[in-house]
Amino acid sequence: MAGSALDTLPADDASARLVDQLLADQWITSPAVRAAFRGVPRHLFAADGISLDVAYTNDVIITRRGPDGRATSSISAPWLQAYMLEQAGLRPGARVLEVGSGGYNAALIADIFGPGGTVTTVDIDAAVIDRARTTLDRAGYRQVTSRMVYAVMRRR
Repeated sequence: MAGSALDTLPADDASARLVDQLLADQWITSPAVRAAFRGVPRHLFAADGISLDVAYTNDVIITRRGPDGRATSSISAPWLQAYMLEQAGLRPGARVLEVGSGGYNAALIADIFGPGGTVTTVDIDAAVIDRARTTLDRAGYRQVTSRMVYAVMRRR
């Protein structure tokens, strides 16, 4: 949890260290993606009880598990998110539908788009959408729309 005794770096320092690593490894190549990673507080989207050190590692963070203990939702590794954002070529004012929401990636996209862009994030798990909405609001990304969608699966 942010501010816990487990933290060895303040959030801004931990974030800067992660961004420096992503830049050095050339996962981040554009100023817009760099600014988004510097500006969006990843630790707010991490699972409760996660230290800042863990929240800002270049690795996946599991945010929800099913009754059987298997991961059902996570925040993707920052290197992968940076790669996807760079490849998408996002521009201010654009519109994106994100499928599978934890909130953090939607916030990164919204940060790149600026006030004129539109981001809608959807998930099939109501608890994931509720948590995404709460963390998006807390992080200041109220402009992101979050919706639950229903999946229909057919047996063949």
